[in-house]
Amino acid sequence: MSDTESTSADTAPPVRVCLTLQDSEGQISDNENSGSSTHLSPTETNIASGDGGPPPLKIKRTSAVWNSFTVSENDPSKAICKLCKSKLSRGRDAKHYNTTSLHNHLLYVHHMRKPTVSATSSSSPLPSRVTGVQLGAAKGSHSSSSSPILTAFAAKQPFSANHPRSKQITEMIGKMICTDLEPFSVVERRGFRTLVGFLEPKYKIPSRHYFSRTVVPELYEAMRGEMVQSLKAAEGGVINLTTDLWTSNHNAHAYLCLTGHWCERVGETSVQRKAGLLNVGVLDIEHTSNNILCCLKEKMREWEESVGQSVTIRFVVSDNAANMVKALTEYGHIRCVSHMLHLVVIKALEKDRVGTSLLSKARIISGHVHRSSKASNRLHELQSQLNLPQHTLITDVKTRRNYTFYMLQWLVEQRRAVQIMTQESNMGKAPTIIYPNEWGLASDMLTVLSPFEEVTQALSKHTASISEVIPLLHGLCSIIRSLHAGEESEDESDQFMDGDDDQDATVGLGQDVAADSKETGSQSEQRTKMAFRTNFLASCFPNNVDVEALKRTLLLRMEFCDPVATPARNTEETPATSNTSVLSFLQKKKSAIPMRTHLPSGDVEAYLADGDISLTDDPVKYWSGKLQCWPNLTRFALQHLSCPPTSVQSERVFSTAGNVVSPQRANLDPSHVEQLVFIKVNADLKNSIGLFDP
Repeated sequence: MSDTESTSADTAPPVRVCLTLQDSEGQISDNENSGSSTHLSPTETNIASGDGGPPPLKIKRTSAVWNSFTVSENDPSKAICKLCKSKLSRGRDAKHYNTTSLHNHLLYVHHMRKPTVSATSSSSPLPSRVTGVQLGAAKGSHSSSSSPILTAFAAKQPFSANHPRSKQITEMIGKMICTDLEPFSVVERRGFRTLVGFLEPKYKIPSRHYFSRTVVPELYEAMRGEMVQSLKAAEGGVINLTTDLWTSNHNAHAYLCLTGHWCERVGETSVQRKAGLLNVGVLDIEHTSNNILCCLKEKMREWEESVGQSVTIRFVVSDNAANMVKALTEYGHIRCVSHMLHLVVIKALEKDRVGTSLLSKARIISGHVHRSSKASNRLHELQSQLNLPQHTLITDVKTRRNYTFYMLQWLVEQRRAVQIMTQESNMGKAPTIIYPNEWGLASDMLTVLSPFEEVTQALSKHTASISEVIPLLHGLCSIIRSLHAGEESEDESDQFMDGDDDQDATVGLGQDVAADSKETGSQSEQRTKMAFRTNFLASCFPNNVDVEALKRTLLLRMEFCDPVATPARNTEETPATSNTSVLSFLQKKKSAIPMRTHLPSGDVEAYLADGDISLTDDPVKYWSGKLQCWPNLTRFALQHLSCPPTSVQSERVFSTAGNVVSPQRANLDPSHVEQLVFIKVNADLKNSIGLFDP
């Protein structure tokens, strides 16, 4: 002990004071954390008993840890964290309170190292310890040292649920769940939580229930609201629908799908085609025509209430199921054209015995390669040796369109490899060797099926319109007839195209439409005929179609449209081009029609004389450019052209629904199924009204 300390001890009773000191390394001294009998509470002193001793000396708390804690008023043995309001124990004995638990709380909960304070040397005299020790903030330096500590604590503080950054991340995770078809449980997976924690340590991931009950429903309502605004701007308040039914194999629920298609006016000189999923709700009752019709009307009534105005259904497209056809008789019902083409191909193939045998062998070979890894590896080896495309053989599916064409196409493409493999080993119980005459038959079948595949693909595009049906079917029938008659040369094709044999080119697939075009019929039939007519010029129709009757019907229908002032029109023309076989046929026939030499007398005549459109152009874009020229005719056309010719849109919806209602998610609530599919489908549609940036 130094001389100074001895003098102080002789003149005053011993004073034991608990102070929070700090060594040169920034660590808290053991006086506070050791828990020894000499350790006291930071707010208390222990004055040795003796005569004439000074009164008790009250010492303020000096540890920097108290910048983040307060002593509980109800229980002095507890300290309350200012950051998270947690209560921590300071010890059981009031004479031996310590701050160890407080330091550990800051370290392990808030990820902060122990706060530091500056202290003088322990060799200073006692009065200096009591009144002159610099304990971080005991004197004038208190405010200056606490600010960096609080700032450091705030930097590590987790985001609150209402923090803008937290809400943004939560919304993005919700969109990811919908667009990537992830299960709600993805937010509880270790890898996902680790990734999010690394990217944003301050973000706290909500529970799976929060996403299923709050986040996704909010996204659903937001997207529905956007669609309501677009429906309010639909041209003439008219929309067209596609519908279909689907039963899940995993949750035993049946679903009715409705997709909407309409044209939206954007300003005075532009039109945009819009489409979106309206409904994919449960229909667990018997699928009678009456039940289907009632469900459709109920769903459209709900949309009318949301839109706040009447919504007119112009056409409804569905497959050829008897209950669907009967349910939609009161609307302008259109049967899915691609489905009808598929049925034509299937029935034709079933009648050919030699073709049926060839298809049976093709299915056996492709199925064996698909199931056997040895056969698949051998095929890849032969493809490399023979410089063949690295394609895998596929098996046709009766319910999938064009799959027979694709199966034969790749089989003929891999002919040399398949011949070697069939000679090396038999690929099934039945003979699988394809003979030369059968290979020739396969090539001929591809020639016949190719235009069917071309037309089906053209009618299944997002931008396809019912106005394309009659011209494409006319070209398809003409090409099939020319192949059947052996007229393959260019001269013979030209002669056939200008001849009288064209009068029944629509027999079969287009028979009903061609027959209907000769008479006015019901109001629904008139709308259908004029919708088919509106896009293509008269040259695209078979010779037996009375174009003049169609013109008269069009003029009659336009009388019900509100008149619009017609400015001067532009009569400039641009040459049309084509790039496919069926369209080439139509383009060739169109170009053979002589141009009119006199000015048209009205909008319809001007439209028929207009050459400013190609057979591959989008009709909506064409009519959007005619808003100033023919406002009345354009308004009438746009109410019809948004209708698709197939129910492919509804079928694609159920492909998505099948991925949502997977075996691992068989218990998913139907309301969640509708919300997830609604967001996913509308986000993927190229011309949809969505919340997602492209």
